[in-house]
Amino acid sequence: MPHASVDRVFVDLHLHADGISAEDLSTLAYFGLKAAVTCARDAGAGSAAELLKHWDEQVQIQTRRLKTAGIRPLVALALHPARIPWHGVDDLLHRLPHYFDDPKVVALGELGLQDGTDREEDVFQRQLIIAARLRKPAIVHTPGRDKLQRTKQALALVKASPLPPASVLVDHVGEETFSLVRGLGCWAGLTLQPDLFDAESAAAVISKHGAERIVLTSDIGEGATDLLALPKAAEALRKAGLTDELVRRVLWENPLDFLH
Repeated sequence: MPHASVDRVFVDLHLHADGISAEDLSTLAYFGLKAAVTCARDAGAGSAAELLKHWDEQVQIQTRRLKTAGIRPLVALALHPARIPWHGVDDLLHRLPHYFDDPKVVALGELGLQDGTDREEDVFQRQLIIAARLRKPAIVHTPGRDKLQRTKQALALVKASPLPPASVLVDHVGEETFSLVRGLGCWAGLTLQPDLFDAESAAAVISKHGAERIVLTSDIGEGATDLLALPKAAEALRKAGLTDELVRRVLWENPLDFLH
């Protein structure tokens, strides 16, 4: 694969820099990654104190690692639904808005639902309200299990919240949830993972529906993922017949539009 040229650059709205080596970050920069949002996740968040440490590391350490690799560092912070601390949630939600004093913190994420419990719903709703108050976008997690049910549940909460759907990226959409997400006016994240989308199936969706409110994400740094999923996708999308304009929109222009 050649070195990234001006039409082979991309922005990843969802990766986890703390799970990516310095060497791999440099490789991503070489192949065209110009900016990346490192998202808060469920790892290492068993208690409120551990989650605060995780947030601090995203802002202070992972942004430095991304910048050193030549990637513009951006951060999304939130209480991930898979590991909501049993104590200290009120304090965490009080502290969360203050992180946005740092201009590198650009979104709330990952937030959402995992099992769909009342407690998850409450924390999700409260974070949507924070996002609306701060006028920041939200990156919403959808689980692999019961994806359709959890997505419908999450979208109902988004619809009832003060945060405009146009400020919500629902990530890890599946073929059965894509139309629901876009139908509400949210952004659809096609995550390039074996159990979700490969480049060919993503190309088919874009060819059918156009590029409006669609982004490709990688989720690298979290489990077994393909480090070069996005740069490989650029080539595969072109081979599938998508125009350079469409490829550039889903990999570059749309992610930047979502953040602004």
